[in-house]
Amino acid sequence: MTRKKHPKKKILFVCIGNMCRSQMAEGFARSIGGDLVEAYSAGTNPTGLVSEKTIAAMKEKGIDISGQHSKSLEEVSLEEMDIVVSMAGWSAEQLCPSSCHAQKLDWYVEDPIGRTMDRFRMTRDELEEKVKRLLESIWKG
Repeated sequence: MTRKKHPKKKILFVCIGNMCRSQMAEGFARSIGGDLVEAYSAGTNPTGLVSEKTIAAMKEKGIDISGQHSKSLEEVSLEEMDIVVSMAGWSAEQLCPSSCHAQKLDWYVEDPIGRTMDRFRMTRDELEEKVKRLLESIWKG
């Protein structure tokens, strides 16, 4: 990936429980984006924990997200975000207050919670590609 010099972008990934999809996306953005992005995740109804299968699936890719924790939208500053990505079943437009001027994206990614490890891997791989494409679009400016 060719990276142009740009100010660091703040990206928030949102799902329902903040225990699977948004945690994976945050992990990929931190890993791939390095010091060019600040990645965050939150849930509309956070569970307070990150799924063990989520942690295991990311570890298979060499990414340790065991230090991440499940948090609510109220625990992040939406107004400071440059990009908000919703996987929560609501559009990013609906999740953001009018004071949030971030670019808003909606990703339809199946929630793997309660499913097999293979489903977690499929979700992980789909998110890896989506995050890569997002970061490429940022770097190309």
